Amino acid sequence: MKVLRRLMLTATVLVSVPLWAADPAPKAVSIDDLEGSAKLDALIERVVERQRTLNTLEAEFVQLKESALLLEAVESTGVFLFRAPDLVRWDYRLPDSMVVLFVEDTVTTYHPAQARAEQIKVSNKQRRFVRVLAGTQPLDDLTSHFSITLADPGGQAHYRLTLRPIGNILSKKLQSVEIEVDRKLFLPVVIKYNEADGDRTRYEFREMVINPEIDESRFDLELGEDVKLETLDASAGIG
Repeated sequence: MKVLRRLMLTATVLVSVPLWAADPAPKAVSIDDLEGSAKLDALIERVVERQRTLNTLEAEFVQLKESALLLEAVESTGVFLFRAPDLVRWDYRLPDSMVVLFVEDTVTTYHPAQARAEQIKVSNKQRRFVRVLAGTQPLDDLTSHFSITLADPGGQAHYRLTLRPIGNILSKKLQSVEIEVDRKLFLPVVIKYNEADGDRTRYEFREMVINPEIDESRFDLELGEDVKLETLDASAGIG
């Protein structure tokens, strides 16, 4: 469940409106000429504008997983696909093939080499993560749980946002989320989760193609008769 929750939130951050609301900043003012909260608000506005133009997105991703349970960091690579309003697909290619598909209220995880798949009917709370991909579901249930700070290294380096959970429940699971926003694309290109148990997972998106032609059939997932399928109804809630 932790993996699915992280992938859902990653997709949300990447292509949905941000996790908070901002007052519009004057268009004539460059973001880099601003400071403090005014700069943060201006950056948010630009990201909102950019994300609202997204109908489809295709990108290569690199996932780096660090954990006390692992002898060394594990790197995985693959392709990320999004098609509005609510189709999301993660195709893991290396080192192991895996598909994670979000369609409406169902999440399917498929392991081809093991001929095994799981289908989970998710809760309304998790469905909202997918709905925000279309900009139709506000993230008010999250905004009150995070404090946000902005760091700007300058030059061509990415803007860096740090989200820290407020409240004991979320803090028990998540220490912080770090988001790097490309200065030219005004889209998140790096998302890192620092979990409360010390695990760290970093997603970097490369070769991003904005609004390419992506046929809906690319989100089809046919499971052969030899695939062992497990189903779970978690619609009552996901921890």
